[in-house]
Amino acid sequence: MVKQFDQTHAKVSEFRKPDDIAPIIGAASRGMIAAMMARLLTRGFDGMTPAFAGLIPLLDANGARPSALAQRSGVTKQAMSQLIHELETRGYVEQVPDPADTRAKIVRLSKRGVALRQACFLARKEIQSLAAETLGKTRLARLQQDLTRLTAALREP
Repeated sequence: MVKQFDQTHAKVSEFRKPDDIAPIIGAASRGMIAAMMARLLTRGFDGMTPAFAGLIPLLDANGARPSALAQRSGVTKQAMSQLIHELETRGYVEQVPDPADTRAKIVRLSKRGVALRQACFLARKEIQSLAAETLGKTRLARLQQDLTRLTAALREP
């Protein structure tokens, strides 16, 4: 896994200009996603996508309305509806009537979804540990600060 990422990183490094950060940030993002999917696969969750892994932490036993999930995820209601349908088909979530409004549905984790959420948590913890081992705690903390600052700056008009 790490060797594959290193080879990909080397290819990206060959083509980027020294002052162009976009390719290396993209490669790091893809590497993180690949690491997450691989770790979920080793825990028995095959066929996962980054969208699944991104939605699962937003859910709990109480659930949320699909529109709220779409807003939190930054996707359209239609895209969220498709994602919920896929997750429901695979047994990770269930939709139940909203007690506050019988016309609305609440999406919540099933037992299998709770297991997936725990697997996602453990995988993220492993990736965090790998990052700390690779960069050191001080450099990792600085990287997190720098990326947070850069992300905020990129969101400004």
